[in-house]
Amino acid sequence: MSRSISRGISAGLVAVLLAACTSSSTSTSTPVIPAGPTGNAILTRIIGVGDSLTAGVQSDSLLGVTISPNPLGAGSPFPFVPNTQGHGYWARIWSQANGGADPLNVAISPLPLIAPPGDGQILLPSSTGSLTSIVASACASQASVATSYATALQSRLNPTTKPLDLGVPGITLREAIVMTGPVAPCGGTGLPASLVPLVGIVNSEDTSFWPVLGNFPQGATQLQDAVSLQPTLSIVWLGSNDLLHFAFSNGVFPQTDPVQFQNDTINVIQTLQRAGSRVVISNLVDVLNAATFTKVGTLPAVFTVQLGAKGVPPATAQALAAQVQAYLLQNYGLGNGAYLILGGAGKVQAAVSAVLTGAAPSINVALSAPAAHLVAGDFVSDATAATTQSLNTAYNVAIGNAATQTGATLVDTHAFTAAIFTAGGLALPGNPKCCSTFYGGGFFSLDGLHPSDTAYALLANNFIATIDTSLGVSIPQLTTAQITAINATDLYSPH
Repeated sequence: MSRSISRGISAGLVAVLLAACTSSSTSTSTPVIPAGPTGNAILTRIIGVGDSLTAGVQSDSLLGVTISPNPLGAGSPFPFVPNTQGHGYWARIWSQANGGADPLNVAISPLPLIAPPGDGQILLPSSTGSLTSIVASACASQASVATSYATALQSRLNPTTKPLDLGVPGITLREAIVMTGPVAPCGGTGLPASLVPLVGIVNSEDTSFWPVLGNFPQGATQLQDAVSLQPTLSIVWLGSNDLLHFAFSNGVFPQTDPVQFQNDTINVIQTLQRAGSRVVISNLVDVLNAATFTKVGTLPAVFTVQLGAKGVPPATAQALAAQVQAYLLQNYGLGNGAYLILGGAGKVQAAVSAVLTGAAPSINVALSAPAAHLVAGDFVSDATAATTQSLNTAYNVAIGNAATQTGATLVDTHAFTAAIFTAGGLALPGNPKCCSTFYGGGFFSLDGLHPSDTAYALLANNFIATIDTSLGVSIPQLTTAQITAINATDLYSPH
């Protein structure tokens, strides 16, 4: 399957998805640029340039209002569908810098508030614990209006507001510089059949672009729109999707060259500085540490914990894990360095459950069932995983170099999250059950990729601490009491 997709992509994906994203050289010289505002003036107009993390995506969706009651009713343990945008790290920073103002207040919100059912296919737990959604597909939610400049603002609660948070879910670093509108149709409609599965993985920027940036003139990029806002402080976090597109496509999506990545980062910083803004830029987390990825080599330990909670003896759990590992190696070439993505891990879990309940006589039989067959987007091969991690490291070096060359403030999100990943989580005062980095452990939302309410708040504090120290301002950090209160209503956190 992956080979046939690779052949189709080489001829089609770049032309379809990246037609507007041709490479261009950027000078690495550092011209003299005014330092920008100082003191409290730095906080006059704070903008966000980034992707889904800056936008505030959770559980595969962007939503600007809480939906109550949950349309799934008693079929879900969630009493309501939580908004996502109000919990984002950028929204928290803006609120703290503006006296605790509510980022969901339509009258004053700096966010492009997305109306129900949201942008994306919001994941919710069903009565059985499986994931479901209030929409049939991501393309069925807002796509009927989202990809047209003329109609996209119909998907917004505040259609006349020019947002300050310009984060576009799915956007890559280069796309933030050159993308001026949707490139591929939602769901791959009209594309060759071999491309459709992959387009569904990597084209969220196409359905999000106009709902976020539809208040700005056509023909402009996210970066140009940011400049037009005359920012005094620009918070930039880009590059995760350069890694995720490559990983989710199992290496089919083109790599971003680290040298180009550094040049593009310098371009973004200097463009904002020339507009009179101070610039804060974050490096990247190790994306393969996100809970949406399960390393094949860790399956014995994972099964021991997960199945042990259901009363399965450790020896039985480890034997099942070994059988799964052998099957994945023989049938898909996935060794211990490969990863199962959330959908693939779900198929494996269902197969194991079938064996434990007697519905299937063996792991081989269960995993051979059509419903358990792994397809594009279900796994990352050993080689692709190794390359992804190598690029992750190289991009962080590039971001650090760009910050040094331009005088931008660097937020070391990588170090902050690496310590949490190494420890397997962090202790939260008042809730000993939160927060582990394992799936369902409280650090991630239900997509296993985007942070929970609690984790976004912790990330916001890491940004604020660096901004205050580096720029000499006094944005209040979220207090322990505030974070405890956030966690108390965080549906993604165990309690």
